[in-house]
Amino acid sequence: MKTTYSLAVYQIALTYLPKVGPVKGKELVSLYPQLADIFRLATYLPFAAEALREAEKTVQICAEDQIQILYFQDLEYPQRIKDLYDAPLILFKKGKADLNAHRIVAVVGTRHASDVGKKVTEELVQSAIKDEVILVSGFARGIDIALHKACLKYNVPTIAVLAGGFRHLYPQENAVYVEQILATGALLSEYAPHVPPAAYYFPVRNRIIAGLADATVIVEAAEKGGALITADYALNYDRTVFAVPGSLNRPFSKGCNLLIRNNKATIYTSWDDFMMELNWEQAKDRLVLHPDLHQKLFTLHETTVISLLHREGQLSFNELLYRSEISQDDLSLILLNLELKGMLRSTDGDAFMLT
Repeated sequence: MKTTYSLAVYQIALTYLPKVGPVKGKELVSLYPQLADIFRLATYLPFAAEALREAEKTVQICAEDQIQILYFQDLEYPQRIKDLYDAPLILFKKGKADLNAHRIVAVVGTRHASDVGKKVTEELVQSAIKDEVILVSGFARGIDIALHKACLKYNVPTIAVLAGGFRHLYPQENAVYVEQILATGALLSEYAPHVPPAAYYFPVRNRIIAGLADATVIVEAAEKGGALITADYALNYDRTVFAVPGSLNRPFSKGCNLLIRNNKATIYTSWDDFMMELNWEQAKDRLVLHPDLHQKLFTLHETTVISLLHREGQLSFNELLYRSEISQDDLSLILLNLELKGMLRSTDGDAFMLT
């Protein structure tokens, strides 16, 4: 076994060790900041050489295919996912989309999409053009690919989260859309590029879709299936879920109707109502009504914070710290001043939003 490897090799190899998932992996990283030390532990030493060898192959493939390796401690790793208990140690990304964009919305549904479901999906995308959102789905047949295709039609960035590696696109018929998606959006997976999809990976993949987004819209869904799994993940992550109501007689409306009946989802009626429900429309209205207010009353750094909250709706202290690039002490003072001026308030969840 070689004695030294690149940091990326150690990071990926950690995921190849037996019985090391997201939770155990983060525990090990906190105990052993020098990752090489983990591979010298008696528990993992018998598996270290193979894990490191496979990780080297993965790094080489990523270099060949221009795939970005995102470790959970990297700044470019999606911050909405980072603090989740089951956040992957590694994500693989290809494309231009910002995984920490101000507004990200997931849209998912059945593989057996109806014409009505496809129409609702396209209308959602068309309505979202003006609001600078990134739309996420799972690249599957049905509602997922309808979402991606509508995004390409209306030039809205879209992220496809895969249940396998980038060299094994599934379903294969959707591969024709990849280059267009990459032009403004991205492919994302927690699986190395050479890993083929497996049945188990699909429900696990859905947690990435739910975690990456501020809110999830379920367009059509049966009483059981991947879309409802995504909704459950979103609810567990304290994200807002919307569902499109449908006919009582249609099997692929039953899941949406069930979510609404059980108060797990807000009824999706229109994009404008969706924006209002998330307080995104109200923030935009304030900016329209008072376009130069911040220039007259606030410092440059205060204006930066206000602008971020205008676009996002609400952000945690750490998210503001990362996105504003203001020092921690200065940001604390700015938030206090803005709260005293009546411009923002803190929420119960340690986040800030405009009043």
